[in-house]
Amino acid sequence: MKKDCITAVSALVVMSVMAGCTSQASRMADCQAQGVSRDACYVAEQNRQATISAAAEKQALENAKQVAQAAHKVKPFIKHFSDNGNNIEVKRDKLGIVTVDGKPAAEIERESGNISYQQGLYIVIAYATGKVAVTKEGVFLTYAK
Repeated sequence: MKKDCITAVSALVVMSVMAGCTSQASRMADCQAQGVSRDACYVAEQNRQATISAAAEKQALENAKQVAQAAHKVKPFIKHFSDNGNNIEVKRDKLGIVTVDGKPAAEIERESGNISYQQGLYIVIAYATGKVAVTKEGVFLTYAK
């Protein structure tokens, strides 16, 4: 008795799932079986597909926007450090572009909120805490202030 009940419930679940998975041809046939003209059924099916496509596109655009916003959440800063008596400025704008003494630096590494940039012999490490460290030719130079 218990086995028959489980089988019946399983069959019901499978039929319920399958009922939601209909093809375009079966939806057209169902529509026409209700006495609606073939042209009207075709237009209804096209509208259904367009609505689904529009919803999917809207969701994809929202997802892309959220990813882009998350990627651009960087704090701008202007820091200075001294190298052999020369005062050098390190600047990051609101777009995340870093310059060292006015020359653009390339992002070389990103790890747990810390971002490393390289410009010439300098590597600038912008920590998530707000601290900025500077190395020159692989040797720690100073923290920019």
